[in-house]
Amino acid sequence: MPPEVLKLIRQQKEGLSDLRRQLKALTTKQVSRVGPRTLAHQLGTRWFSDVEANLRASSRIPAETIGKYSDWFKRLVKLSRPNNSARSYLEVVSELLKSYENELLLPLQTSTGGPVALTQLAAILNDIPDSEQSAYLQEAAACAVAGHLRASAVLGWCAAIDHIHRAVELAGFTKFNVRSSWMASQTTGRFKKFNHPQNVNSISELREVFDTIVLWVVEGMEMIDSNEHTRLSGCFDLRCQCAHPGNAPVTPYNLMSYFSDLKEIVFANQRLPK
Repeated sequence: MPPEVLKLIRQQKEGLSDLRRQLKALTTKQVSRVGPRTLAHQLGTRWFSDVEANLRASSRIPAETIGKYSDWFKRLVKLSRPNNSARSYLEVVSELLKSYENELLLPLQTSTGGPVALTQLAAILNDIPDSEQSAYLQEAAACAVAGHLRASAVLGWCAAIDHIHRAVELAGFTKFNVRSSWMASQTTGRFKKFNHPQNVNSISELREVFDTIVLWVVEGMEMIDSNEHTRLSGCFDLRCQCAHPGNAPVTPYNLMSYFSDLKEIVFANQRLPK
C-alpha cells in the first residue's frame, strides 16, 4: 500500500473521531451547525473519491468489508443535509469506528509488498538498451515502489515517446512527412479523419508534434497496428491523468498494466527501428 494512501486512510479515522467529538458536544437533538455537517460530507465523499478504489486494489481487505464501510459512508453523506438527528449521526460514526482499526488499518500496516509486485518493475524494465530511456524507466520503477504512482507513469511515458521519436528518426523524417501527407489526403478508410500533415526535419521538431499525432503517423508507417495504437492512446490518457489534477485514482494494477503495454508495444516492438 503506497504510504500516501495509508496516510489518507488514517486521516479518515482521525476525521471520524473528530466528528464524534463534535456531535457529542452538541446541545440540540438535530445537527444544524455547518461544521459537523461539512465534515461528515467531506469524509463520506473522500471515501468514494479516494479511499475505496485503493482499498479494492490492495487485495488485502475483503470486498464485503469494503462494501460494508461504503454503505455506512453513504449514509453519512445523506445525513450531512441540514437538521438530521444527532443520534443517527452518532450511530453511523460509531459503526464506522467500531472495527476500523482491526478491519482496515491493521491488515494494511502489517502486510508487505503490494497487490502486484511493483518491486519487480525494475527487473522488468532493466533490459532497455538505450541508456537514457533506461534511466527514465529505472527512476519510474523507483517512484512506483516509493508509492509515487503518478510520477512513475509520467516518467514511463517520457521514455516510451522518446523511443518512438528515435524510431522515426532512424526510419527517416522524409518518410514520416510523406506518410502523414498521404494520410491527410484520404477521404475513406482508417485515416479519413486525419488532417495533420507534418513537415519535420529533426528530432527537436518532432518533439514539438503532439504525441497523439505522432501515434497516428507511426501507425500509418506500419510500425504499430490499430490495436496497438489504441492501447498506447490509453497509456497516453493515463499519463495525462497523472500529470494534471483530477480525482481518477491510479492504482498499482493500473501501473502494472500500463508498463506492460509500454514494454511490449514500444520497447520490445521489432517494427520500431532501433
